[in-house]
Amino acid sequence: MERLKFFIESAKFEVWAYEEAKIQIACFTFYRSPEQQRIEYNTGRSSVLSGKHQQWLAKDYVVVNDINKDWIVNKDEICWSFNINNLNDPYLILGLEWERRGGTWGGRWKKPCDPYHFEG
Repeated sequence: MERLKFFIESAKFEVWAYEEAKIQIACFTFYRSPEQQRIEYNTGRSSVLSGKHQQWLAKDYVVVNDINKDWIVNKDEICWSFNINNLNDPYLILGLEWERRGGTWGGRWKKPCDPYHFEG
């Protein structure tokens, strides 16, 4: 997927998540420098030394429960848990929709499983 198409598709996906799925998401990683990617690789959070984040072709999203209704993401409002066997899991819902749109979802990966990763 080319960069401009990814920008547009990810924006449409974010609107879909909020308006249709009623899931609030926030992007916490978009571009990643080679040095940042090396850190992710060395800590086991990534299985590649050169990835889609370095090409602006991937975003990492978290599900947010905006308890305060202030549009500010606080640590206690982020949902990090993921259960691929729960059909109501918000990351599974998001991942299936992203795949339906032609993207790759990191929740399918085994090592490491990365339900927050959405790439074009």
